[in-house]
Parts: sequence; C-alpha cells; structure tokens
Amino acid sequence: MLALIDPSYPIYIGVFLLILILILLLRINNRLAQLTNITPRTKKISVAESVKFGGEPAEEIDAPSGTHFDEFLHEDPTRQALPKKEQFKAFRKWRADKGLNWTQKD
Repeated sequence: MLALIDPSYPIYIGVFLLILILILLLRINNRLAQLTNITPRTKKISVAESVKFGGEPAEEIDAPSGTHFDEFLHEDPTRQALPKKEQFKAFRKWRADKGLNWTQKD
C-alpha cells in the first residue's frame, strides 16, 4: 500500500501553488500600475499660464507666523536653554496665566 503513494505528489501541489501565487501577484501589480497611470480629467495650469490667458494670479494667504509655544519662547530667550520637561511645565503655567487653556480656573 505504501508503494502506491507517489512521493513526488506533494511537490507538484507546492509548485502549482507557487505558480498560482506568482500569477496573482503579477495581476495585482498590473492593476496597481494601471491605477498609477490614470491621469486626472482636469489639467492643472500654473500661475504663469493663468495670467497669460487673462486670469488673475492667486493671492497668497498670510498664515500666522508662529505658535503660542514660539511666542512663549521668544518672550524670554533663557527659556530655550531649559530642558524640554521644564519648558513645557513653564509653558503650561504661561498658558494658564494668559487664559489660553480650555478649562476655567476656579
């Protein structure tokens, strides 16, 4: 009965599964390549082209120059030399003194 079992049979299954996985990976790679090659339907034009065609150049938005933490550090330059833990402790106190915290002080 042991002579009826072909010892190379599991190898065929393994090779078949590896080839199947390879084919699936190639299909996935092909679909991803197609997705990356899709061009948007609207063409983005530069500001120079917009002005050339009679459009107005976009205005730049003035963003705030810094955060509250930057303001805190610039008020007293010696705070920059403090360790981070001490900086944040002083910053929390500074925020509470300025009323910038979410919670109310009782």
